[in-house]
Amino acid sequence: MTWHGLLQNAATTAQYLLLTSLFCLPLTLKAQTLGNPGRLDFNLHLQSVHSNWRYDDAKRRTDISRAGFGWLEMLSPDLSGGFMLGYLDLSQTDNPLDTAKLTSGYYGGLQVETRLIENRYLRLALNLSILYNDSQHQASDLHIDNIWIQTEEKLLARIPLGEQLDLRLALNDYQLRGEQRSRGSATNVSNFRQDQSIGYSIGFDVLVDPGASVGFDWSGGSRKGGRLYFRRLF
Repeated sequence: MTWHGLLQNAATTAQYLLLTSLFCLPLTLKAQTLGNPGRLDFNLHLQSVHSNWRYDDAKRRTDISRAGFGWLEMLSPDLSGGFMLGYLDLSQTDNPLDTAKLTSGYYGGLQVETRLIENRYLRLALNLSILYNDSQHQASDLHIDNIWIQTEEKLLARIPLGEQLDLRLALNDYQLRGEQRSRGSATNVSNFRQDQSIGYSIGFDVLVDPGASVGFDWSGGSRKGGRLYFRRLF
């Protein structure tokens, strides 16, 4: 995939997110969520997952660790929008280029979430996101730069198990396309994409006070690994 292709993919996804948000946006902007009266949902998260990336001539296991934050601001009773930013490490032990075995960088993107159902027994929501990722490594006369865009459609379910404990379930469609660019002693561009798109996760959210919770979840399918997070409602 060329850089032009990446931009086209990002533009198409961004347009989809915008149209979805405009379609879902009610006329009223009065915000009130059952059980979560805050207008701003802020979170800190640590994540470590691995998946298979398919290149033109190979399939490589890719391990990604992330440390970052995100927030969702309520735009209406049923619609929220926000951002995600953070640091990432990428590891590919079977990459033929030693410089590309470990790279680091950043990620940033947008997300929108619309509430589908909410009552005392179940909260069901649809979350759409797009992330730009960049990881690099320079060693002697070779520079490696991985650039990729990922989009995700996620159906989220939260089931209360008690006053301070929720079960969280998710089913997602995860798409990823990008380029590995090498400059210096070896100049090349290799396209890659996610080998599998469908995934799922299960986890628990523990309320530590009326406006804050900590939680973790385990994911399988397209990505395997875990995530630990802290949430605060404002």
